Amino acid sequence: MISASRKACFVLALICAPLFASTNSLVSIPAKVQRFGPLLVVATHEDSPNPETYRSDLFSDKAEERMRLLRAIGIESIPELHELWTAFFHDHVGEDQTKVIAQSISGGMDELNFGEPGSKQVVLYAGYDENTNHPFELRAVFNQKDGNWTRVATVACRCLMYDSAEPFNLHPGRPIPKQEWVITLHRHTEDNSEYHAQEIRFRLRGGILWHLIDFESRSTICPQGSSYGPNCNVVKTDLEPTPLFDEDKSPIPGFVLISWSGKPPDRDMMAMILYHPVCTSYLWNEAVFAYESSSLKPVSCGPVAKPGRKPATGQHSHSPSSHSSLHPQ
Repeated sequence: MISASRKACFVLALICAPLFASTNSLVSIPAKVQRFGPLLVVATHEDSPNPETYRSDLFSDKAEERMRLLRAIGIESIPELHELWTAFFHDHVGEDQTKVIAQSISGGMDELNFGEPGSKQVVLYAGYDENTNHPFELRAVFNQKDGNWTRVATVACRCLMYDSAEPFNLHPGRPIPKQEWVITLHRHTEDNSEYHAQEIRFRLRGGILWHLIDFESRSTICPQGSSYGPNCNVVKTDLEPTPLFDEDKSPIPGFVLISWSGKPPDRDMMAMILYHPVCTSYLWNEAVFAYESSSLKPVSCGPVAKPGRKPATGQHSHSPSSHSSLHPQ
């Protein structure tokens, strides 16, 4: 006779079966609480109403209605989120908390497609004090499958962050292409002599938000005491699909992190042209559901130069810019 504990283990194994690789190696399931620098990602699996029902709360100027939304996404019930929320109020010591909650807020809701076939994702976002030195950003990720809504994650950061989907949906109203959810964190020094952007990519699988890759996507470093200008050094890095080649010179679908560097132009309104491409190769590993670095090489790093011409990327802005379109199949 099978014991209750063994039955429970058997049921759990059935539930987790899709997360095992074909080679019988166990895929490491993401932890419930993950940290990426200042970014906090908390996995949840709670039934939810249609996130559309939260829209009025998000844009309400009443603190209690806003708190109804924040409580629903775990700001008080999840210890790690509550810790960030409490720290946010410490930045406003001496101020009335009701007024802080009811103050100006940015927010909205995006329908995306970074999950599994037959599902739909919605990201509800809210941010406080983005234009100050003490911003607080929140994202709630919802997944609809078989007609039911689930809140699968809450993301929070006491930092400036942006999120988007890759590739961008150019044709609203048409089916959304398969995407990755991209969060970009921004930080700069007090004197603005340095600026850095970190890109973190996610997808949903098995109702879990999986981390795919993260890297520094932009940086600007200026000599101490100088402002943004031609003495600074700019590096721009993007993840791009490209064939990689093995020892037999056979092409394999792959990706590169391609970094370009250069100097800002010495006059306003001039395009910034970046040179000196450096590539790091990656392969998509479906078993571990992530990009993994590879020793394989692309046929070229950056566009092939025509005789007498130098390859160059297009314009680059010091502010967040769009990314290349890709998605592992």
